[in-house]
Amino acid sequence: MKLRITSGGLSHRTGSGPEMRVLHQEADLILEGSRDVRSVLLRDGRRLFVAGHVVGRLTTPRGISPLSADLEELVSISPGPSPGTLEGRYILALVHNNGACVVWTDRFGQLDVYYQQVEDSAVLASDMALLPVARGTVDYDQVALAHTLTVYGCRPAKRHTLYRGVHRLGVDEYASIAHGRLTVETLPFQPIQTRNCQEPELEEYADLLLEAVRARASSDGNVVYLSSGWDSTAILACLVQLFGARRVRAVIGRMIYAERTGVVNQFEIDRAQAVAEFFGVPLDVVEFDYWRRGREVIEQVRQLFRSNQVASITGLNHQILAEHVARTSRGSEVVFAGEISDGAHNLGFSQFVTIFHPVLAFREYSDKMASYVYGPTFLGLFQQGQFESDVVYDLLRRRRGNVQFDELAEPSSRTMQLLASFFLRSNRFPLWSLRNAGFLTERGREAYSAEMESMYLGRAAKEASPETLYSWYLQLYNSFHWQSSTVATLALTADALGLPTALPFWDSRLQEFLCAMPESWGRGLDFNPTKYPLKWALRHRIKYPLHLQIGPHSYLYDVRPGFSHSAEILYGSAFAPYFREILGEKKYERLLSAEIFDLGYIDSIVRRYREGIESRGAEMSDLLSLCCLSMIGWYGD
Repeated sequence: MKLRITSGGLSHRTGSGPEMRVLHQEADLILEGSRDVRSVLLRDGRRLFVAGHVVGRLTTPRGISPLSADLEELVSISPGPSPGTLEGRYILALVHNNGACVVWTDRFGQLDVYYQQVEDSAVLASDMALLPVARGTVDYDQVALAHTLTVYGCRPAKRHTLYRGVHRLGVDEYASIAHGRLTVETLPFQPIQTRNCQEPELEEYADLLLEAVRARASSDGNVVYLSSGWDSTAILACLVQLFGARRVRAVIGRMIYAERTGVVNQFEIDRAQAVAEFFGVPLDVVEFDYWRRGREVIEQVRQLFRSNQVASITGLNHQILAEHVARTSRGSEVVFAGEISDGAHNLGFSQFVTIFHPVLAFREYSDKMASYVYGPTFLGLFQQGQFESDVVYDLLRRRRGNVQFDELAEPSSRTMQLLASFFLRSNRFPLWSLRNAGFLTERGREAYSAEMESMYLGRAAKEASPETLYSWYLQLYNSFHWQSSTVATLALTADALGLPTALPFWDSRLQEFLCAMPESWGRGLDFNPTKYPLKWALRHRIKYPLHLQIGPHSYLYDVRPGFSHSAEILYGSAFAPYFREILGEKKYERLLSAEIFDLGYIDSIVRRYREGIESRGAEMSDLLSLCCLSMIGWYGD
C-alpha cells in the first residue's frame, strides 16, 4: 500500500512510479497511490480515499459491522472518534470541493503518514521513499537519533523521523493540506478511569477477545505467527474455536544465531508443536539461520526498512516468516500475531525476566512486582515521596547493581519523572538516570529530555491520576514501543508481500477494557496471574491446553541466565563480519553531532568490537543499536 499527496508547486512535477497511479488531480493538488487504494464519491461531491484495511464500523459495544463494497457507510466520515468509529489499520484522505485535503489514520496510528514542507509545497506520504527527503539534501534530527539509539526498539518516537523537517502524524493528529501549506491539528485524548471488575467483566473480556479475532479473520484461512507464549497460542485457540482447524495454520522460526550455541529457542518450538498438535493444525518451522546467512538477508529489506526507518534483527525474522507465508499461501489468508498483549495487560512485564529463578511461578510474580512499581498504588507513594521504604521497590532497585539513579524531583514534576523513566530510558525502572546512557553527552541528555518530555509526556504528566494512569500508559505506548522496529515490521514485511495482517490485542474495545482494568487483575501485588483476564478466558471460555504451559518459557536464557541473543548476533553470527566492516567506515560520525553524542565512547566500543573483544551489559546493547541503524543506513549517506 502506497499513498502520496502533494500540494503546491511540486504537484506539477510529481511523476507516478511503477507502483503508483494518479488517483485524483485538480489545480495544485495531486493524489497518487497503489492499486489497493480505494475511493468513494460522497453525496456532497467530496471524495474519500482509503489506504490500508478497514475491518468495519463499530456498531455496538461488542460488535463490528463490515463495510459494503461501495463504502457508502463512510458518507459522513470525519477525523476523530464519533458514533460508528471505524476499526482497522488505515489512512483516510478526504478531498473537499475547495481543493483542500484532510488526512488522518486509525486511532492508534498503526499506519504512518510522513510529511514534509518544501518551499511552496507540502507532501504527505505513506513512506519516506515518496518524499523529497529521499532525493535531496538531508539534515539529521539529533533528538530522534538519541531515542533510536538509547531506547529499545531502534526507531524514533511516533512524531519524529531521523530527518529535520520531516515528521510523522502523531497519535490523535490529523493534517490539512491546501495550496502548498500544511497544518496539523490534535484531537484531545479522553483518558478512561479504572473500574471495579468482577466475574461479569471477565465474561465481557472473553466476548471482546473472540469478537476481535472473528472480525479480523478470513473464511479462506488464517496463519498465526506462533510462539510458545500465551498471546499467540490464545489467538490460535480463538481461531480454531471460531472457524475450525481446517482454516488455521501456524508458522514459527527456528533461531540459529551462531554455531557455538545452535538452536536458541528449542523450548519454544517444542511447546508450539505440542500446542499445534492439540488443536490439529499444521505448524511450519522456518529457519532463522544467521549462522550462515547475514548480509544477504539485510540486502532484501534495506530499502523497505530505510523508507520506514525501522532497523532490528526481529524485523529480519518477520521478513523471513512473511516470505514463507507468501510462498505457501492458500489464498486470501490473514496473518495473525500476538503483539501488543504484553504492554496492554501488564505494561510489558510479562516475560519471566524480571528476576531469574528456577521456579517459574516466582518469576511470574517478580514480573508483577515490576508492573506494580509503575502502577497507581506506587504512583501515590511516589508523588508523596514515601516510595523508598516500599519493600518491593527496594528489592528491585538493589538488584540493579552499580548504576546511577536520579534524585526525586519536586512534587509537581514527579509524575513526569515516573513517565520518563518508563518511556525514555534504556532500562525501565523508576528514577533510572539518563546518565547511564553512554551514547549521550550532558548536553545531549538535556536536549533529549526537554524535547521528548514536552512533545509526548507533558499532558499526561499534568493530568494522570491513579485512576487514569493505565489509560495514559496504553495511549503513550502507541507513540513508543508499539510503533518500534520490533513491532512495526510485523505488518510492514507482510504488506510488502501482499499479506493482510491482524493484531487482535490492538482492537479498540479490548484496549478500552484494559485501560479500565484494575491493578488487582494481575498488574499489582495481588495473587491473580499476569494477563489475568486472558488466562481466565482460556480456562473458562476457550478450549485451551493449560497443561502445556509449564516448564522453560522460550529461550536458553530461561535456564542459562548469562545467555544473550545480542551476544550471539554480534559475536557469533554471519552478521558479525559485516557489522565490523560497516562500523569500521565510521559513517556514523557524519550522522551524529558531537554536541549531542559522545563520539569518543562510540569509537571506543566500535574499536573493541572490531578487535574481537566481547562487551556485555549496556555497552553491548549500545553496540547492537549502532549496528542495526548502520545496516539499514539513512538518506544522505
